[in-house]
Amino acid sequence: MEGLLAQLCGTDAARPLPLWEGDTTGHCFTQLVLSALPHALLAVLSACHLGTPRTTNHSPALNPGWRLRLAASFLLSIFPLLDLLPVVLPPGSRPGPLWLEVLAGCVTAVAWFTHSLALWALVHSPHGRSRGPLALALAAFLPTPALVLTLLWHCQRGTFLPPLLPGPLGRVCLLILQLAAVLAYGLGWAAPGGPQEPWTHDPFLSSESQETEVAEDGESWLSRFSYAWLAPLLARGVRGELQQPRDTCRLPRRLHPAFLARVFQAHWKEGAQLWRALYRAFGCCYLALGLLKMVGTMLGFSGPLLLSLLVGFLEEGQEPLSHGLLYVLGLAGGTVISAVLQNQYGYEVRKVTLQARVAVLSTLYRKALKLGPSRPPTGEVLNLLGTDSERLLNFAGSFHEAWGLPLQLAITLYLLYQQVGMAFLAGLVLALLLVPVNKVIATRIMASNQEMLRHKDARVKVRGFWGPSAIWGAPPSNRQRRSASHV
Repeated sequence: MEGLLAQLCGTDAARPLPLWEGDTTGHCFTQLVLSALPHALLAVLSACHLGTPRTTNHSPALNPGWRLRLAASFLLSIFPLLDLLPVVLPPGSRPGPLWLEVLAGCVTAVAWFTHSLALWALVHSPHGRSRGPLALALAAFLPTPALVLTLLWHCQRGTFLPPLLPGPLGRVCLLILQLAAVLAYGLGWAAPGGPQEPWTHDPFLSSESQETEVAEDGESWLSRFSYAWLAPLLARGVRGELQQPRDTCRLPRRLHPAFLARVFQAHWKEGAQLWRALYRAFGCCYLALGLLKMVGTMLGFSGPLLLSLLVGFLEEGQEPLSHGLLYVLGLAGGTVISAVLQNQYGYEVRKVTLQARVAVLSTLYRKALKLGPSRPPTGEVLNLLGTDSERLLNFAGSFHEAWGLPLQLAITLYLLYQQVGMAFLAGLVLALLLVPVNKVIATRIMASNQEMLRHKDARVKVRGFWGPSAIWGAPPSNRQRRSASHV
């Protein structure tokens, strides 16, 4: 670790990260600790707000405060890239160590670009009527001390004294522009926002049964990760106040049937394939969850690796103490982050599946109402609305597993090879032997499901819509027995 820091900062291995250089903080300390880390935090917080749902009504005109913040954020994402241009100059005129400047500049550019996208998402959300989340605004000001200290570092080095070098002088000008952009961002945040309007939708029930709270919408990233937004609902349940539908939270905008129907109808055409319309409406969000699963899977495998390194550290006792601390922190942090990501992945996949099912059901219901007397029999319509739609969308929970399980198997076999050598082939042979067995089991399950669905279709067609409610107390029919035999 010390050697890597010394090589990155261009310092001595004995003091790889000097805190002070003369009358100001060390340049490497400023760039890594006071600049790169706050910008990384800003990028993470901004990424958590990228999925903020939009308002259902038309987007209001941007007030001057939001416009100023958007413009300042975009400029702050461009200036660090321009700041990297002096690295192509001769070594004597460079502003600092090459890779240190590249690392700090790239992290800064990515952070402010992500922040710009987050601000754009917040503008078109219920936050557009206010200043937005306070934590996000405070994170945007955390890198400001690094800009001031870097400017003082240049003054201490005599950048303004002759001979004037183009690299450092140009960088000082960019620093001044960045400070001006941060000041403009602060003025934009200080500008008063309009009153926040409540989110409304067309009521399905009477106005008396409308809920007063919207689940998730407008909640912070910490509340979403910890499910703290459920606390008021759970508290009402403990008090026994959940007696009617209006006692629960209102559906978030992303799950509201009217919104989902409009989104799906925008991509649906008569005669088009259903999977294409579903992919265009919800595919991007669903595929993006694959990245969440992949990161969670990789972090899950980091636990055994770090545990092995920690055991080696304790047994040999030759590594520095800092390595042991890093192993422990990495093991704990990787486990916690992996658990959070896996939990969020499962939750978001279920929401996307629910979105697709609601869209399909609304389309089928609308089509049945339009056809009128010429529609198919009631039993067939019920099968489409119930069993068939549920079976169709069960694929959503299995798509990412189709590539995730082979990836996990490949990584597991590779780790076994690293630990036991060619003996890992025994595990590989066992896995290959299970493939035909699983194929036979899956084929029999599929055949039984098809037979069960056929008997269900026939039973529902015979009973019709009101049939089940009239024969709850009747003994099971022959069709019921044949259907249950394939469960």
